[in-house]
Amino acid sequence: MDNEKVFRMDFGKIYDALLNKAARKGRTKAEVDEIICWLTGYGTEDMEKARTSNLCYGGFFRNAPALNPNRTLIKGAVCGVRVEAIEDPLMREIRCLDKLIDELAKGKPMEKILRKQEEPATWVCPKCGRSFRKKGQDHYCGKAPETIEEYIISQSEDVQPYLHQVNGAIKGSIPAAKEKISWSMPTYWKGRNLIQFAAFKRHIGLYPGPEAVEAFANRLTDYKTSKGTIQLPYNKRLPLELIAEIAAWCEANG
Repeated sequence: MDNEKVFRMDFGKIYDALLNKAARKGRTKAEVDEIICWLTGYGTEDMEKARTSNLCYGGFFRNAPALNPNRTLIKGAVCGVRVEAIEDPLMREIRCLDKLIDELAKGKPMEKILRKQEEPATWVCPKCGRSFRKKGQDHYCGKAPETIEEYIISQSEDVQPYLHQVNGAIKGSIPAAKEKISWSMPTYWKGRNLIQFAAFKRHIGLYPGPEAVEAFANRLTDYKTSKGTIQLPYNKRLPLELIAEIAAWCEANG
């Protein structure tokens, strides 16, 4: 399944599916909640609010208060793909949760599901500096961009002009917002993530949140949208004025 489709799924529905999977094997809601909270840093009350809201699955993870550092110990295959080999960082976090619930349903005890400490590294990649247990272990090797400009120049030359235009529209609209990289995406932040964007094969993904998408729905009919996401295809003229208005709305309605 396309990553974007997974990110757009309703978190409440995903939660119900995960709970049903565990319950069929005699595991409890409390155990499912403990796993999700351990992985993401949400409290049970905030997680419950997210479950009953219109938050999409990608948004649930993007807004996670504190991803557990020991999640790097989660290994193994989900849907035929090894978790540690997934390159997209957001999809990797999602599959980590899938893997933990799989372990729960298979009867693994909670004390083993919730990884307690980092395992010792035996090999450090000389290119990216990441540590692994096995020498020469396959992995995504590359330095993550630290600024929006670094992110843009790391993309293909034909995509860079589009990213510069989107970034310029947002920056010009909310100049007081801080620029940062969050979830490997260019982000404008002001006490919280206001708006994010990212390059994909056929479009730029704009992430202003579900409330903004709903507020501008009548002006987004020419674009594919979902909860919190707007797709801006490269074969259409970028709606820069609209992007600027959306960014300003995000700042004013946080």
